[in-house]
Amino acid sequence: MGRIAHLAGPALALVAASCTPAERPPNILLVVVDSLRADRLHHAGDPRPLTPSMDQVAAAGTRFAHAYAAAPWTTPSVMTLFTGLHPASHHVDGNDRSLHPSVRTLAQRLSAAGYATAAVMPALTLADHFGFDRGFDRFIYEAQGHARVSGPWSVNHVLEFLRDQGEGPWFAYVHLWDVHYNYNPPVPYSIRFQAGRPPGEGESDDVTALVMDPGGSPPLPADRLAWLEGQYAGEILFTDEQVGRLLDALRDRGLERDTLVVITADHGEAFQEHGVMGHTVHLYEEMVHVPLLLRWPGRVEAGRVVERPVGLVDLAPTLLELAGVPVPADALDGRSLVPLLSGPDPAPGDDTPLLLSTSRRASWRGLRAGHTAYLYDLAAGREELYDLVADPGQQRNLAGERSQEAAAWRGRLCQRLARPAPGGEIPIAPLDDDIRVALEAGLRGLGYVGPVRSGGEGARTQDPSAERQRLLAALACEDAAP
Repeated sequence: MGRIAHLAGPALALVAASCTPAERPPNILLVVVDSLRADRLHHAGDPRPLTPSMDQVAAAGTRFAHAYAAAPWTTPSVMTLFTGLHPASHHVDGNDRSLHPSVRTLAQRLSAAGYATAAVMPALTLADHFGFDRGFDRFIYEAQGHARVSGPWSVNHVLEFLRDQGEGPWFAYVHLWDVHYNYNPPVPYSIRFQAGRPPGEGESDDVTALVMDPGGSPPLPADRLAWLEGQYAGEILFTDEQVGRLLDALRDRGLERDTLVVITADHGEAFQEHGVMGHTVHLYEEMVHVPLLLRWPGRVEAGRVVERPVGLVDLAPTLLELAGVPVPADALDGRSLVPLLSGPDPAPGDDTPLLLSTSRRASWRGLRAGHTAYLYDLAAGREELYDLVADPGQQRNLAGERSQEAAAWRGRLCQRLARPAPGGEIPIAPLDDDIRVALEAGLRGLGYVGPVRSGGEGARTQDPSAERQRLLAALACEDAAP
């Protein structure tokens, strides 16, 4: 059974039936759709036919109904996906840091195991300076900005990579950027889901301006909000068709059964559910709940829906196990999801809490487990507790009336944040000043650099232990030993 032979337990059960002596590990196509909320996929409940291609993947594979990004913006979220480490461990949680060379990425591990590797990165938040290029034979990067339609460009590069591959396994990462604000879908997608009204005199569809207002812009009227959401929906449909091009290419090249397809998002998108547009500044469901679909015909169960909350931090160990690449159990923050791909789904309340964070233009930490979300605003020193069954929109903060329960959740958060990275402390690697200044100039135009909406962590440091202690102090943690 070749290199898959050392998979054990549920993973072995998934692959054993169709393995042959000549079988090689799967190709891996990892598609990340920027800013795609989990609740905007048709199979997840949106009544509009926004995602026919992704719906097909969900029907032919396994869907994780409650998957979460580690952070509500691209750089730390994708770095968590690449490393299996939370931002508190890998430290790439701002515009001023790179991944330390001691950390091995998913691409590096797969490359060392014989995979040909390629990544297509159309956004400044995914620049090689952060360390995203490590382990890729081809790293195709060009910051597209808001004005360009980039999905076809990204997919074309992946198709070119596929044309060049021989018999060996390959790993292709493609980041589809168009769903990100501003919402400018091409015709006819721009008129497919129109609602509300377009901007009138003195109005604008520039979401960047709304994101950059630190005081919180006056709420958009319902008709203007509906218009923007309709354009966002058009972007999703357009991007779904680009996903369809990739799926068609796998089928046409006879690669469908040999390829593990993974579709997810780096974060969600807010439409004033909690007073803001876009993403980055808080940890509510609309910004961190993302889709997660896995399809591998004959190996991953078709039509399966897993209700247990999981994180993008779990994706690297999952893909490595399915590829037959061993990783020490204590080397990553994430855990393999392979056991959830077969057998009974564990009860939602039985899982270890997922850690959520954002440190750019805001300062929040939180935990998500079972049906509960616990959030802490470090700037205000305020905690929030939500029952996501009774209140999925997180409009009723229960921390006051359930003070003991909230205190217990804060204790769990303190204990989690007190732990250093698995395998030992990872040094912080600051970006060169010239590179940092150049990156921030570009990021300012995307609405990512500007007045801070809320702070609370104190000055950033290059000492990970000191940074952790400062964070614990901001949380007023007591006796938070690892």
